[in-house]
Amino acid sequence: MDIADRMKGLAFIQVRAAREAGGGLLDFTLSSLEELDGLITRDVAKQPAEPDMLAEVVGAYVGETMVRRLGAAWIEEDGHPVLRLAALRLDPLRRAYLRVTEGEARSLAVYFRAVEQAKESGDEVEPGALEDA
Repeated sequence: MDIADRMKGLAFIQVRAAREAGGGLLDFTLSSLEELDGLITRDVAKQPAEPDMLAEVVGAYVGETMVRRLGAAWIEEDGHPVLRLAALRLDPLRRAYLRVTEGEARSLAVYFRAVEQAKESGDEVEPGALEDA
């Protein structure tokens, strides 16, 4: 299985988990990232039991949303899944980890908007800068 298929599969695990948690429909849109932010705030304690595993499925969902909405592509760098979007290299799994462990200040919807703006502007962005936005 290639990295894109693996991440797509993990994204659908997040879709199913959100539905089972009584959340709204996650449909790979900006509004679904806002919904996911709300679910994380509601259901995830500040110290989740398995933050790495949770961040992987949340990050896969965020990344797959960028694949579908912004034209990004999953690639593997040093054994880690990242996204390529024009000249940008993005790490939605890292951003998801920060969201899960650091809270609302690391909004997934805000991250998506920042990536969208960076893509539209075409400006050079330091690797990792958007994950810290």
